[in-house]
Amino acid sequence: MYQLLNNTGLSWLHCNRLPPRLCPHIPSRQRHVAARPIRRGGRVPLALAWLGPLSWEKDGLKQEQKPAAASKSDSHPTTSAGYQQAASSWSSKSRCTPIDSYSPEAELKAGKAAGGAGIVLPDDPVHGKPAAEHQALGPQILARPPPRRPQRSEAEKGTVLTFAYGANMNFLTLARRGVRVLSRDPAFISDSAVRLVFKHRGGHATLERAEAGEGGSAGGKDEEPRFRPYDGRVHGVLYRMSQQEFEKLSKSERGYVLQELEVQTYDGARHVASVFVSNPLFRLGSEVLPPEQYLAGVREGARDNYLEPGYQAFLSGISTVPGAGLGSEYYSTPSKYMAYSFLLVVGLIALAYLCQQP
Repeated sequence: MYQLLNNTGLSWLHCNRLPPRLCPHIPSRQRHVAARPIRRGGRVPLALAWLGPLSWEKDGLKQEQKPAAASKSDSHPTTSAGYQQAASSWSSKSRCTPIDSYSPEAELKAGKAAGGAGIVLPDDPVHGKPAAEHQALGPQILARPPPRRPQRSEAEKGTVLTFAYGANMNFLTLARRGVRVLSRDPAFISDSAVRLVFKHRGGHATLERAEAGEGGSAGGKDEEPRFRPYDGRVHGVLYRMSQQEFEKLSKSERGYVLQELEVQTYDGARHVASVFVSNPLFRLGSEVLPPEQYLAGVREGARDNYLEPGYQAFLSGISTVPGAGLGSEYYSTPSKYMAYSFLLVVGLIALAYLCQQP
């Protein structure tokens, strides 16, 4: 395909066509591309481009690549051989490539030699070969690569999904503990029987399952829930983090054990995530009011992660107590009495040993 000649100083703003009698050797399909020039020093450059097959019109009669049908008296090259001869003489000045030198087979072989799968060629009226014959030249020539299936990235391999519903929803809490997450999504626990209660040591949040026949109460048949739960589901944040970061987070969750629960993100995706729930040794006998500073961090985490407004309103309606000077009911856990019992046993053993000494 011929390139542009004398393209210095052209402005491609307007295109015209020259009449056939002025340029009979130019293809009739795309005869001429003339640009509105920018005047520079009084000169008006002109650019011509030859595009399309070797077909032109002369005196209203369409001419093909037939040397015998061309007029010998015409000074312009009207045959394919004359066209190539004229193009070879022009190529030294304009560095153009004649149209007849284009070969789809050569381009296809060059693309395959370079490591590609080849190209797709449309029906070629010049060479008289349909696209099916071009495709037969190479194995399985595709117009575009097939769509890639969504694969799990390398960053997601070896990661852990954990669901946070308490202080870990807050970004400052994770930053203070030095935990980095890969992704976060607002979600909720699929099981509506799981309730959010403040029965962990120190008045912190934990999860508790309401047994059948308890009327939605999380504390027993005769115990009314202190806070009416929001639509029966616990909302929070689904984090994806590396195994090292998850181990770091587990060390900071003292008094909690892991439990696998099914959670559902707000976009409908379901996952099985690891959830920290209170260890029975650190669980309070009855629900208490959460400390003000602790619940403020939970509310801030719910707001920063765009949890449902109804759930945020539920958290805002929970009463709190000052964090300083908590009563003994906030620490009345089985672990406390086990510690006292252990100290008592150690004291008795030490006293018996001293009594046996002479």
